[in-house]
Amino acid sequence: MKELIQRLSALDEDASAAVKIILHFDTLLGRGAGPESFVRGAAVLSGYPAGLAHPQHHLWLRVDANGRSAEPVEEPDAVRKWPHRELDDGSGAVVWIERPEESVLDGVLLERLAAGVHLTLERVSPLSVDDAAAVEILLSKASDDARRKAARRLRLPEDCRVHVVASAADAPPPFSRRSAVLSTPIGDVRASIVEAVRFSTACIAGVGSAVRLQDLPDSWSHALVALRLATHIAPIVRWDELGSLALLASVPVEVAAAHPDVVAVREAAAEPWGLDTLEAVVRTESSRAASAVLGLHHSTVQSRQTRLEELLGFKIGTADGRTRAMVALTLHRLGAGPARPV
Repeated sequence: MKELIQRLSALDEDASAAVKIILHFDTLLGRGAGPESFVRGAAVLSGYPAGLAHPQHHLWLRVDANGRSAEPVEEPDAVRKWPHRELDDGSGAVVWIERPEESVLDGVLLERLAAGVHLTLERVSPLSVDDAAAVEILLSKASDDARRKAARRLRLPEDCRVHVVASAADAPPPFSRRSAVLSTPIGDVRASIVEAVRFSTACIAGVGSAVRLQDLPDSWSHALVALRLATHIAPIVRWDELGSLALLASVPVEVAAAHPDVVAVREAAAEPWGLDTLEAVVRTESSRAASAVLGLHHSTVQSRQTRLEELLGFKIGTADGRTRAMVALTLHRLGAGPARPV
């Protein structure tokens, strides 16, 4: 398929783009993704916000061009000024792309979006919902009725408090059967709903706060932030322990990326040892302690620290320097791309 896309790109860019759209939505279908994943795919592929309004299922979804959930539109007629398509189920449901002027590819994109949503809703109907689909329903802004049915499917009492744990998509589900791989703005991530957080195997993960079932979307969002900050040195990051550092997640990515300290951290990341050494130094009180964390000779860490200070333009062996470097490192990791330790 990749070879076909490359050949088509040389002959016809629109045909190549259409094949990419079809391949993307077919992949989502094959993986059993939920409605929000399809809407997110349409938004990212088109570069414009996309949405779904399905009154029959009390489902209103909207995703911005960066793949982030946005305020939904609950009136289907309000979106017909944009390129749109009704679902072929007689429900009056509609999907749309908020593109000012219709593109030649919108027909393909909307057709695949509508078909994917329709097939997915059939799959996750109350009669046939499986555990993975139930997890996705609870982590989304689905209707209260759909969430209650999903909770019953997963045998979660209405008054329970649970965490969402985010981990790598290709990692085995180490927590419980209440697990699913979901499409997110930072790539595919495994989401697990757990009543108690226990890590019996080596794992890199982000842990959201313990919440009631109706607040699970918030715990999921927090777990994703925590996962961005998890590393081999600090493999388990809990949202509740981030404190004021969690506020950095609200800094716009483009603003953080342009700050000189974050630019310098990005340069340090070009060194294969750069980020690990920087993290070890800022997490400890001396280069000797950092060398113990890294399992390296003291002189090696000292040499690397000197190089890092040249790149950053300030000392990182002082309390103020460590704080400044930790903030810059955190901002870098929050905006560094796919969900993987960096």
